[in-house]
Amino acid sequence: MPIRFNFRQGLHVEKRDWLSDSWSLPSRTPLYTGAGVWVDTSAALGLATAGACVRLVSETVGMMPLKVYSGEPPNVAPARESWQWIRLKETPNEEQSAYDFWQDAAMSVETTGNAFIWKAIARRPVRDEGDIQLFLLNPANVMVKRDDNNRKYYEIRRNGKTERVPTSQILQIRGWTVNPGGDMGVSLISLHRETLGAALAARDFQTSFYRSGGSIPGVISVPGTPSQDSLDRLQLEYQQRHGGPSNANRPLVLINDAKWQSTGITLKDAEYVLQQQFNDEQICRICRVNPRMVGVNLSSQKSEDEDRDQFLQVDIAPRLRRIEMALWRDSDLFPAASGLFPEFLTAAVLRPSLTTRYAAYKNARQGGWTTANEIREKENLPPIDGGDTLQETPVGGAPNPPDGQAA
Repeated sequence: MPIRFNFRQGLHVEKRDWLSDSWSLPSRTPLYTGAGVWVDTSAALGLATAGACVRLVSETVGMMPLKVYSGEPPNVAPARESWQWIRLKETPNEEQSAYDFWQDAAMSVETTGNAFIWKAIARRPVRDEGDIQLFLLNPANVMVKRDDNNRKYYEIRRNGKTERVPTSQILQIRGWTVNPGGDMGVSLISLHRETLGAALAARDFQTSFYRSGGSIPGVISVPGTPSQDSLDRLQLEYQQRHGGPSNANRPLVLINDAKWQSTGITLKDAEYVLQQQFNDEQICRICRVNPRMVGVNLSSQKSEDEDRDQFLQVDIAPRLRRIEMALWRDSDLFPAASGLFPEFLTAAVLRPSLTTRYAAYKNARQGGWTTANEIREKENLPPIDGGDTLQETPVGGAPNPPDGQAA
């Protein structure tokens, strides 16, 4: 039977970890790769570049205020008195801030391809913020299915049992998918597991190299036919004297015509540095993040403002639009007659340098398409009297004379 949630009966105090049992889906389990390593979310994010990319995206989304507006361009105004403003911009639920909520939602989409939001509704239609709260579900415990009539529904797992939930109860933010029109977004970690596996294998190789004290694997050959005890003793002494980082670069001394024959390769021979740089760039491509934003490929000649613009317009903008449209099409959050719509305020986070902003403000003000108070709002300054009028007189000159008159 569907899960029911009623604020009037105080059920909103139910624990947040109600989906934290051990149930998982086969497609989301660790995947073995050709490089000989297992790849899952934890392993992939253990790579410094992958972790940095996902954190950058999710924390950037969390920092952006999600505002609610009314009207249609150009007559748009913030809907500060609406309950949507409170639940989307300030407190989606009584346990999380908007920052934590949207950061977690973005993280869920980045790592699993989907975010599932449980709408805890006390009554329909929702009249105020007390009628609804929003909670993120663990995507590993949610499956999207269709019945015999091709109607979509969700199966969620809690307390070891599977329960069927209608689409009106869960808001899904579907990420990118390889199947157009598909119900589920694809996990990029699963899709690019071989590339990530190669990067993990390279990291493990480096770890193993340093664990052995930087010594190259090899064989000690001795003349004659030594006893097994002598061989065991020689091997033990070698490991004690040359194994581990504390014994790195310690000279190897051999006697009785024993010889050392190298059987491994050095980090230099393996071109490890170049391979690591290539892996970092590949991960940035997978995560669709400007490499310079996470400290990769710093040799680029682009300015900080150009990198910031690219990150906003190419990397972040599609992610924000995906969340905005998923919220806007939900009839509980934005009924057709409400005239409201959500939009992230990107200018609050990804702002250009002070010099660039002031130059842009000057052009906009003198060009007559923004007011002084609109500029002051972007800089978190209070409005001023007379600051809501557009400038019509060109700076440094008088207004254009009427037709037929000399200037």
